[in-house]
Amino acid sequence: MVILLSDKRSGSTIFQSELIAHPDVRGLDYTSHTYLESHHWLKAAVMTGQPARLFSGGVPYPGYGGARNARTYMIDTVRGNIPDFVPPADDHALIRDGWEALCSRFAAPVFFEKSPQVLANWAAVSLLLNWMEETTFDVRLVGLVRNPLAVQHSSQKLFGTAPYDRQFGWAEIHRNLLALRQMLPPERLMLIRHEDIIADPQASFASVCDHIGIATTPDMGSSITDRTQDRWRTDPDYRLTLDPVVIQVARAFGYSDDDLTNPHGAPLDLGPPPGRPIPDFTTFKNRFRDRIYRPIRMRRQSPYR
Repeated sequence: MVILLSDKRSGSTIFQSELIAHPDVRGLDYTSHTYLESHHWLKAAVMTGQPARLFSGGVPYPGYGGARNARTYMIDTVRGNIPDFVPPADDHALIRDGWEALCSRFAAPVFFEKSPQVLANWAAVSLLLNWMEETTFDVRLVGLVRNPLAVQHSSQKLFGTAPYDRQFGWAEIHRNLLALRQMLPPERLMLIRHEDIIADPQASFASVCDHIGIATTPDMGSSITDRTQDRWRTDPDYRLTLDPVVIQVARAFGYSDDDLTNPHGAPLDLGPPPGRPIPDFTTFKNRFRDRIYRPIRMRRQSPYR
């Protein structure tokens, strides 16, 4: 069992595509979410009412619309892959048995899963660690890191997020990863940078394969390109200058001051940009879809609640 932990926009989808092309690695066949992500441990954290301070920003994850919907999403994902799975009425049993069933179904021999939302929320990470202590599966984690300037630029372009605000989320996520590095032995957790994968894909995936105990293949990494690697450096409208707190965390992953300097960055003493963008119609539509419409539809289509 291999679980990839990362921030969003850090190259996890490219990593996933390359790894599950290996004949010994499988991902989910179905998920309620995008990019074959299960969100399993984040759903578990919402379902079990973990303390708010253990979630990103001190706020319980709102994306499912509550504990009942998180359970609905979990049942949908598990049964979407294992139609004869009967969900236990007890939430804790569903979390454990559902995940073990997925591992049994797809670990042939290696089951790969990535859900970037997990690392952002220690409430989810803690439940994952508890399961790792209890399961009989051999679980390996891979922590994927990308330059915070590149992550914020990519997030701004795709999601419209404010780079100044989001950089502190990057720092929070990667403090969680640094904590995991202290808590777990190297054979359990491997850290790798997106930039190193881009620089030498074959060598990078050979290291990943060695970490998870499978033989590499000659074509692993061959589809990876560097076409988006330095777009942030050449965008004159991208003005983020990283906060010193973010730079401290990034240095712990081997990034140099030059790596963390934006040639178009605005002076820090100008402070953050005024205000936050007002959520647009698409944002409201997606929230309604994910927090109300889809859970109701799933419950109507399933005999289980």
